[in-house]
Amino acid sequence: MPTISVHFSETEYKLVSQHIKSKGMTISQYIKAILLEEIEDEYDVSIVNEYLEKKVSMELLPFEDATKEWNIK
Repeated sequence: MPTISVHFSETEYKLVSQHIKSKGMTISQYIKAILLEEIEDEYDVSIVNEYLEKKVSMELLPFEDATKEWNIK
């Protein structure tokens, strides 16, 4: 498993440690969670942007037609 080092000044470390301790996590857990959340957020934004670009040319089905086409009762 790869390891990443992050260097903090003593003051930064105390601040970060106190903040993360209040969350009930280790520094490693917190950094991992925050990074993965940011990646997910960026992905979500890219999906929305893709939709917004394509929606102009999309053809939407009326609800009644969609339920018939998808065989939903």
